[in-house]
Amino acid sequence: MNINRRRAPSKVISSKKKIQGHKNEAIFSNLINGQVFKGTKKGDVKDKNESLHSVKSGKKWQIFLYSCNRISQCLHLKILKNCQESFPENYKAYLIDREKCISFKENYIKKNGRKIAKTLSNEEVSKNIGKNLYVNSKYLLRENTKKVSEILKDKKILKSFYNEALFNNDEVNYLTIKDNANVKDIFKIFDKDDVLNILTENTFPSISNAGHVPEDFNVEGQKVLLCYRKDSKKLKNIVEIEVRNESESKYRSIRFNMYSKDALFLFEGLSKLQLNDNLLVYGKAITKFSL
Repeated sequence: MNINRRRAPSKVISSKKKIQGHKNEAIFSNLINGQVFKGTKKGDVKDKNESLHSVKSGKKWQIFLYSCNRISQCLHLKILKNCQESFPENYKAYLIDREKCISFKENYIKKNGRKIAKTLSNEEVSKNIGKNLYVNSKYLLRENTKKVSEILKDKKILKSFYNEALFNNDEVNYLTIKDNANVKDIFKIFDKDDVLNILTENTFPSISNAGHVPEDFNVEGQKVLLCYRKDSKKLKNIVEIEVRNESESKYRSIRFNMYSKDALFLFEGLSKLQLNDNLLVYGKAITKFSL
């Protein structure tokens, strides 16, 4: 039975994004006479002043995808460890119970229709399928994302959390963003301090609402969200943090995604200086960065 309702991009799409990302790093490096850093660290390009840039492009950035072991070694991101441990270590046992739960719901839909299936309560499902690792993981994750959200309400902790996620603490100096709205290769350079101050001041934690897919067991709090109010009204997610569980190789890994358009909306309020047709610097980067 094929029940994998994929949320992550396919391997082909992921590969294309990675290749394009490397191309953008090379383009930026050439524009500043820098050096591309290969590997999995946060720094992508080193400039002539030995400062490191994390170069981002595309509509949605995967800031990191960390295993349980990697998260446990972090200074500030380790508050996500319990979210990972909401899921059992044994992937096969988890998958068996996932199939059992979703199979029950799919059969219920066949007999009663999707409209009625949407009114089926989680309590009724649990009564019918009994003890279930998949269901238990959903509830455990909800409790743990709530705890993380509460912790991140402390602005000092939130800033340290962002610092490790985006810059690996003191490793990287700049966040450099390729503007997707332009056909030309335009890169916008932001100083680490400005990025951290803006994100800390303007965003706040929350958790995701329950889904509405009748085939699944829908529970709130399957993601930690970092949100902001656009134009002081509309609430928008800028960061989504979730545990990946759709494949054995990535099972229990934490994925931290960030939306480019929303990040630029916040960052572009800084003063700016256009260095040439391809490069703009903002805020503190105006005095710190040089070609």
